[in-house]
Amino acid sequence: MCYLREQQSEMPEAPSYDPQVLRFSVVLGGSIGNDPYDPRTWSGSALSLVRALERARALDCAMGLKLPRWQDVALKARNFSATRQVWRLKYHLDAAYRMALTDAARNMLASSELSSSLLQVGAMYNLARATDYRVPCFSYHDGNIIEALKSGHGFTGVPARRIDEAIRFEREVAFEMTSVFTCSEYLRNSFIQDFGLNQSRVFNVGAGINLGDIPKPLLNKDYEKHDILFVGVDFDRKGGRELVSAFRIVRETLPTAQLHIVGPHRLPDSALQLGIVFHGYLSKSVPAQRNKLHELYREASVFVLPSKYEPFGIAPLEAMLFEVPCIVTDGWALREFVIPGINGALVEKGSVDSLAAALLKLLRAPEDLARMGRRGREMVLANYSWPKAVEKMKIAASSVVSSFQHGAHDYSLSH
Repeated sequence: MCYLREQQSEMPEAPSYDPQVLRFSVVLGGSIGNDPYDPRTWSGSALSLVRALERARALDCAMGLKLPRWQDVALKARNFSATRQVWRLKYHLDAAYRMALTDAARNMLASSELSSSLLQVGAMYNLARATDYRVPCFSYHDGNIIEALKSGHGFTGVPARRIDEAIRFEREVAFEMTSVFTCSEYLRNSFIQDFGLNQSRVFNVGAGINLGDIPKPLLNKDYEKHDILFVGVDFDRKGGRELVSAFRIVRETLPTAQLHIVGPHRLPDSALQLGIVFHGYLSKSVPAQRNKLHELYREASVFVLPSKYEPFGIAPLEAMLFEVPCIVTDGWALREFVIPGINGALVEKGSVDSLAAALLKLLRAPEDLARMGRRGREMVLANYSWPKAVEKMKIAASSVVSSFQHGAHDYSLSH
């Protein structure tokens, strides 16, 4: 389904590409959702990306990809598991599901009028194969399956053959794209080192924050309140249980410390017994809930995200816009934008003691928190916005479309 089309024209048999007017047709589907204008799709990043492409006059169409109901039901039945999380993973990792999405894309695009380039988010389908390699195709990633596997989190109970299928499929997608875009440098390196892509075909274009408006600088923010904020729907993956244990230690030394948790639909009983303030899920698309979330950001002294695996990490960037220093896991893209002593602290993955020590150190130093808060906001404004990411995409795509036009696309395994 095509949700937006600014300009319609027939796709010629041999397109001619002008880098100055490069435009994308965006296709979304799979585990991240398929409605480009739904704020839940790709945790809100899909809507932000599409809007940024629109403003840059670089969007031809945003399309949602989904399977016919009968096929969706059949594939879910094929991957049934008594554990809901394992069932979901088996389904999304299944090569048959991913090939079905690719076939659905082929059928959808056959009747669509396309711009010069296609952009897919993730690697759950293959637009290059769906279009028989007729037009430049790009994929955009915040993570990949190999980095997820390296984290050691989230694949318990999933058959090894399903994981192997997904690795092979994602590797094929990466090699068949004209170029691969990543949100971070660590992920760019992963596509080069773990997948074997030529480094000239992988571009770190960055990403942005998913706030409708940039909050104004805060005057006289109170960092002596000892308010801690956690935002994350997937409580276990984002280190929520470790945070609860660390908070227990913090409260023994700082009884005034208060932990606010946003995102999950429920908390363990042990967390509620600690006096943690639980706000549940707050949707940015609901004005009252969005305002509540922004209020929590404004009131927080420290933001915490001790993830066991974090493909990118939008929430810490948003917290920094509200001048909140961040404590995050020392890994993935998190270490690219949280610099110890400058705008927060890095902690050892899974270490309750490391997390508690970092919390106590920062909460006891309100003047340092104020300085870090200002530096964090400056860093985000300078480096992490969707218009900047889109501009980098356009530059990167323009550098390769002429090679594509002349058949110089390189699928070799060399670096």
